[in-house]
Amino acid sequence: MAGFDGHRGWVNYLAVSPEHRRAGLGCGLMRHVEAALQARGCPKVNLQVRASNQVVLDFYERVGYGRGDVVSLGKRLIPDT
Repeated sequence: MAGFDGHRGWVNYLAVSPEHRRAGLGCGLMRHVEAALQARGCPKVNLQVRASNQVVLDFYERVGYGRGDVVSLGKRLIPDT
């Protein structure tokens, strides 16, 4: 799932099941998302990954994404159950 708020594009969810990883599916999905966002005039794509998820961080680095100097903030509006 991805979106464009008029300022930045966001990739909110991208997943490939473990048995299908390393077959180019994730790279293909990201190319598709990037092309669709670029066609809408999107200048930059952001995404968030948990710092502990090294497998996913490695994937995004392989497809050209770099770590930014940002802090992610959040606030729960509905308690976890």
